[in-house]
Amino acid sequence: MIARNRKPFSVLLLLTVFALVAAACGSDDDSTPATAATTQATTTTAAMEEAPTTTEAMAEAPTTTEAMAEEAPTTTEAMEEMMGTEVHVPMYDTWEDVLAAADGTTVNWHMWGGNENLNSWVDTYIGDVVKERYNVTLNRVPLGDTVEAVNLVLNEHQAGVTEGGSVDMIWINGDNFKTLKEADLLFGPWSEGIPNAVHVNWDDPSIAYDFGVSVDGLESPWGSAQMVFVYNSAFVPEPPGTFEALAEWAHANPGLFTYPAPPDFHGLSFVKHMFYWAADDYSVFQQPFDQAVFDSIAPKVWEYMNAIEPDLWRGGDTYPTSIGALQDLLANSEVYFGMSLNPRRPSTLINNGTYPDTIRTWVMDTGTLTNKNYVTIPKNATNPAGAMIVANHILSTENQLIQANPEQWGWGLPTDTNTWTQEERDILNSYDRGVATLPFDVLAAAGLPEPHASWPTQMEAGWIENVLEA
Repeated sequence: MIARNRKPFSVLLLLTVFALVAAACGSDDDSTPATAATTQATTTTAAMEEAPTTTEAMAEAPTTTEAMAEEAPTTTEAMEEMMGTEVHVPMYDTWEDVLAAADGTTVNWHMWGGNENLNSWVDTYIGDVVKERYNVTLNRVPLGDTVEAVNLVLNEHQAGVTEGGSVDMIWINGDNFKTLKEADLLFGPWSEGIPNAVHVNWDDPSIAYDFGVSVDGLESPWGSAQMVFVYNSAFVPEPPGTFEALAEWAHANPGLFTYPAPPDFHGLSFVKHMFYWAADDYSVFQQPFDQAVFDSIAPKVWEYMNAIEPDLWRGGDTYPTSIGALQDLLANSEVYFGMSLNPRRPSTLINNGTYPDTIRTWVMDTGTLTNKNYVTIPKNATNPAGAMIVANHILSTENQLIQANPEQWGWGLPTDTNTWTQEERDILNSYDRGVATLPFDVLAAAGLPEPHASWPTQMEAGWIENVLEA
C-alpha cells in the first residue's frame, strides 16, 4: 500500500519509486506490465492479457479453421467477392492486386508475447486462416515490450534501410504509435482503404485518435479496452451514477471506497475521469497539453479528491498500490467498489471464485474512458500487402466474433456491429457475457476517448503534489 507522505519531497523521486514498485509487483490482475517510460504505450496490454487463461477454455474453443468456417458469417466465397474491390491504399488499385502481391509471402508480426494462450489464438485463428485462404505465412515475433519493435524500426531508419525492413506489422498504441508517426516511418495511409474497414466507425474519437494522436489511416484497430466501475450489489443496491453521487456515498459510508494510487493505470484512469468530469468540454484533453487549461480545471479535481480522502479506506492515509490489491479488498468486502479496464474481467473473477456472485459493474453517466489497440505497418516493411491482408482478416466479422467470444478471447470489439448482419449480431448476443458484464451497446454508448498522450504525466504529478502530499 502507498501511504500518504505529507512532507514535501521530490515528485520525480516518487515517480521513480512508484515505477520500480509497479515493475516488481507482477500479479494475475488488471495491472499493466510496463515501465514508467512505456506506460502509455502498453496500456491496452493490461486489458488484453485478461483474456481466458486456462487450458480448459482453449480445449472448449474451436481449434480448426473448418470449425470456425461453419459458424463464420464471412466465408471464403464472400472473401473472394472482395478480390475485384477497389481499394485506396498505396501501391495497389484493387484487393486482387494486394492478394496477388502477398501470395506465398511471410508477414513478420512483432507483438507482445506475454500470454501463451493469446499467442496460440493468433497462430490458430489468424495465422492458420490467412495461410489457408491467401497462402500468406504469419510469423509471430514475440516481444517483451512494444518499444522493442519501435526501436528496431528507428534503428533501421538511422542505418538507411528504406525498404526490405525486418518488421512488417506491429501491435501498437499510444506513445509508440506517436513516436513512429512523428518520425514519418509508417506506411500509408491504408487502414481506411482495406475492404473490412467498412466495419469500423472512423468517426468514433476513440478510434480516430490513439491517445489523442490522429490515426490518419496509419493503423487499424484490433481490440478494445474500456474502464468500468465495479460494486458489490449485496451492500450497494444501486451504484452512484455520477461523481457527485459517489462523493455523497463515500461521505455516508466512510472507509468503503478507494482507488489505486497512480501510476497504477487504473488509479491514473480514475484521475483522468475526474478531469473529464471537471471540464466543461473533455475535448480540450484531445489536444496537446496546455498549462493554462490544466490550471483552470485541476483545482476542481483536487478539491473533490481531497474532500473524499478522509472517507476513503483507512481514512485515505494509504492507497492500494495496484488494481490487484484493490481486487483483494473488494473480494474480502473490505471495500464495496472497484474498477477494471476489461469489462469482462469481473465476471471472470466471479467464475473462478475470486469475487462473490453479487459483484456487478456500471458506467458513470458522463461515460468511461476507452482505448483501442491497433496494428500498424512500418514504411520500410518488406511485405505491406501481406500485413494488410492480416489486418483485414482481423476486422472481419468472422474474426471479431471469435475475439468477442468469452470462451475464446473475450476482448472488446473495435468494430461497429451496426455494419454486421442480423445473423452475426444474433451470434454475438447469444454469448454468455457473464452476470457482471454490461451489454455491448451500453459500453459502446458510454465510450470516451483517452486524453492526448501529453496529459497523463501532468495529471499524475499533479495528483501526487496536490492530493497525496497535501
